[in-house]
Amino acid sequence: MPSFPRFLFRVKDRQIEEEARTMVDSFGIKDIEIRRDDTIKDAWLEDNVALKTSFGLDDIREYLENLTGK
Repeated sequence: MPSFPRFLFRVKDRQIEEEARTMVDSFGIKDIEIRRDDTIKDAWLEDNVALKTSFGLDDIREYLENLTGK
């Protein structure tokens, strides 16, 4: 599995944080930082290499599926 050190996954609360951790674990990704931030609406994932920010858990899931081929 490739390493993804360029990601920051920001979430608004504990429930979304748990969903984010479950999602990241299901893809086998270990190098994504998940940080709680109550100033955002839902969640976002920033990929500094691709210069892409995905909003919402469904969008993030689809983006990670495309990257990992799962």
